[in-house]
Amino acid sequence: MKLTKFETARLVGARSLQISDGAPLTVESDKSSSLNLAEEEVKQGKIPLCVKKPLK
Repeated sequence: MKLTKFETARLVGARSLQISDGAPLTVESDKSSSLNLAEEEVKQGKIPLCVKKPLK
């Protein structure tokens, strides 16, 4: 499923907040910023969040 730039931004923001609050990571990375870690999770497709789109 292809995400729009708005959906991607929303997922990265929500996941970044979760990571900064102490949520476990789903990827191995040497990055330290929660924002960079969330972007890496989205890139690898391992983000534990989903987007519900309305049926057309």
